[in-house]
Amino acid sequence: MTNYTTMTMATPTNRSKRLMKMLERLIKQDHLYTDEQLKDMKAQLRILKEELTRIESKTSKGFGKK
Repeated sequence: MTNYTTMTMATPTNRSKRLMKMLERLIKQDHLYTDEQLKDMKAQLRILKEELTRIESKTSKGFGKK
């Protein structure tokens, strides 16, 4: 039971990265969506990338950390 719960739990950054990849793939298939839907997806992708960079900069433990 413990192994199952650890396998299904994902870190927030892992989930965000998967969502980012999915949005990028969907945006490439622009013939399937209206202009309004594409605008919304691009806006969500931009917000997601900004949040990911903010989170990664806070948790960074490498060289150049401020």
